[in-house]
Amino acid sequence: MVVAASRPAPRRIEQMPPPGHDQIQREELSRLFGQLVGARLLLVPLLVGTGAWIAWEEPAGWRRALLGGLLVPVSAFFIVEYARFRRRGGLAPGQVRLNLSVAVIAQMLLTAATGGLQSPFVYVSVLLAVIVNVFVRPPVSSWLTAFQVVAVWALAGVGAAGAAPLEIELLGGAARRAVPVGLWLHAALLTVVLVAIAFAGRAGRKVFEAIIRRALAAQQDSLRAYAERAEELTALSGEIAHELKNPLASVKGLAGLLAQGVGPGKPTERLAVLRQEVDRMQTILDGFLNFSRPLVPLVLDDCDVAALAREVAALHEGLARERGVALEARGAGVRARCDPRKVKQILVNLVQNALDASPADAAVELVATPVRGGGARILVQDRGPGLDPAVRDAAFSPGFTTKASGSGLGLTIARSLARQHGGDLVLSPRTGGGMVAELTLPATPAGAGTGALA
Repeated sequence: MVVAASRPAPRRIEQMPPPGHDQIQREELSRLFGQLVGARLLLVPLLVGTGAWIAWEEPAGWRRALLGGLLVPVSAFFIVEYARFRRRGGLAPGQVRLNLSVAVIAQMLLTAATGGLQSPFVYVSVLLAVIVNVFVRPPVSSWLTAFQVVAVWALAGVGAAGAAPLEIELLGGAARRAVPVGLWLHAALLTVVLVAIAFAGRAGRKVFEAIIRRALAAQQDSLRAYAERAEELTALSGEIAHELKNPLASVKGLAGLLAQGVGPGKPTERLAVLRQEVDRMQTILDGFLNFSRPLVPLVLDDCDVAALAREVAALHEGLARERGVALEARGAGVRARCDPRKVKQILVNLVQNALDASPADAAVELVATPVRGGGARILVQDRGPGLDPAVRDAAFSPGFTTKASGSGLGLTIARSLARQHGGDLVLSPRTGGGMVAELTLPATPAGAGTGALA
């Protein structure tokens, strides 16, 4: 009689959280602002050329000093920030605030040096107000907008009082100097425009943030529904696989009984093939059940992983001799704190894969070495054909296999066990041909007492 084993519990599917709202917003705004940083370089020749022309034509010494002390460092700042953006691939939020603060202050100083409210550069403040309120959150955006408004009224006051002749004679400033009312009207209009832009920019930013939040909420709902559905399917498929094991065991047992009463010949050979196929199906089902059930907690012990490697090599010595493959384990005294049963399960899978891939007269090597800082590394090396680089990343995906009778779950389970320890399992090509499976175990395993899949 076949005794039914307990049914496997469904594996808990870990749901990776998507990037948060703030992270997405920072990345996208940083990328967009980086484009503006690049476009800003086009202003450098214009600013320098205009400043040089005005300084050459205007006799006022203070204007020349202000233009020279402003345009050279600001142009250098623009170039340095662009180089930093290209090197790092983005700008931090603090850099965005710094760039916009420098731009606002420099624009107002340039406006003062080139005619005050009569300067052609005064309208750049409107563009800067839009950029500030889109890219910077309050209170920084509020302070920068307030600075613009105060600067506008200060320029209007200086121009109207005539204390300092801001107007440039080349631009007809003398003809308009005697009309202070126009300056106050100009200042009032600019104030209305800057304040309106500040409110509109904040409103647009809030709409943008709301769109991102709603998109993230919809994504979270979709992921949650997918995770629940995948969990149900995993539990159902695990139950089906479990239920198939019992009839397969019965078929295998009946085939063995029939073989005892049948003489040599074709019937015996056919029954032998039937039992082999049943064994193969049971192996596939065992692998699937191992994949569908949660990893049990680690039972940690201070063990000699080199001795584990030699033990696994000894277990496969007969199989290696049948295939004409040499099997060797090297290393001594390599210790790590791990679950020896699970590490042995990983090595058994890797050695079987290496033997399956190795041609006759080749060699499979297990090499155990200590890792600097603690832990251990075990290499399983073969001289097989290796894996195509195009499919190497998919080797750990469930269901992927290059074997005619493989289940595609061995490497998936092996890497999950390795990561449960806080280590990893990677595949890489071997110099001279073949494949290297590298198992790393940390000095302090991270998965003690937990059964979560890595």
